[in-house]
Amino acid sequence: MVVLVVVAGATDFSVKEKDEASLMNCFHRDSLDAFIPRFAGIEGFLFQSSISRWSLNSKPFRENYSRNKIERSAMKKVLFVSLALAGVLFVPTLTRAQFADSVVSYTEGSGVESGYNDPTAVLGAPSQVTPGEYGGPVDPFDPPYLPSQIVGLGTNGGSITLQFNAPIQNNPANPFGLDFVIFGHAGFNITNGDYSGGGITDGSLFTGGTSDMRVSVSADGTTFYTLNPLLTPVVDGLFPTDGSGNPFLPVNPILTAADFAGQGLAGIRALYAGSAGGAGFSIAWAVNGSGQSVTLPSVDYVRLDVLNDGTPAYIDAISVVPEPTTWTLAMAGAGLLWLQRRKK
Repeated sequence: MVVLVVVAGATDFSVKEKDEASLMNCFHRDSLDAFIPRFAGIEGFLFQSSISRWSLNSKPFRENYSRNKIERSAMKKVLFVSLALAGVLFVPTLTRAQFADSVVSYTEGSGVESGYNDPTAVLGAPSQVTPGEYGGPVDPFDPPYLPSQIVGLGTNGGSITLQFNAPIQNNPANPFGLDFVIFGHAGFNITNGDYSGGGITDGSLFTGGTSDMRVSVSADGTTFYTLNPLLTPVVDGLFPTDGSGNPFLPVNPILTAADFAGQGLAGIRALYAGSAGGAGFSIAWAVNGSGQSVTLPSVDYVRLDVLNDGTPAYIDAISVVPEPTTWTLAMAGAGLLWLQRRKK
């Protein structure tokens, strides 16, 4: 019997010059998360087992028994790896589909700093590392700030419309019922004067937009529905990006600035519970022009419109929360491969 297991080669997941080389490291660097890129480039292999045959010769019994035991063990490993890879192969496709893919339109609002008007900066994953002399890992105290990382919407009149190459599903089973996450350039203030790694915050932000922003969604790119402003969080506010977190996992939306008061980086990450931060939104909040709720199974477009003056807003990325079943399959496959690797 011949069993063929085919595994896709390594894939380039990026669509912009942010942190392409480390996109798959967007989760916490623990054992479960770090193995994914190691297996993304595994090539196919062929396993062939012989069929046991009955024989009058009783002398090879022990040898046959041992050989059959080894073959059964090998077959179990093949099935194990096949099931694991079925999940892991979803990861590259899943990753590419979970971020904005193209810019439909962009209008620079008032107050945008010179050079921060490239809308393609918002495509792809949220920033993990800020390059350059004054750069380093992106965390809630050190947000992205370069023109290659963020795009300015500014104040009154700024807008951007983004398209996703896979629909954003309206799924109440998602964590906290949220379907997508918007990442900005806000950062927590350090209030104890320690900028060498031991910073403590009072929960206030030293950057971020304060203008009112309308978030709208559409299935066809023509008819847009506003997300109920009574339910939507501030765009480019809480929660500052943590480049080591999972950009597909929203932060618990009941957390407020006061919950972060007195916290250092470790405490903030504990409250984030593995998330990369950002503000979470639900398609279920969509309303029509009369303020009536509208049921949208999925959307392909997200539009942001700045409605008034205030501190200019800047956007880094928008990620899509994967459906629980898809994410569970990918992580199950990942976990199986990790366990198999530990046995070696």
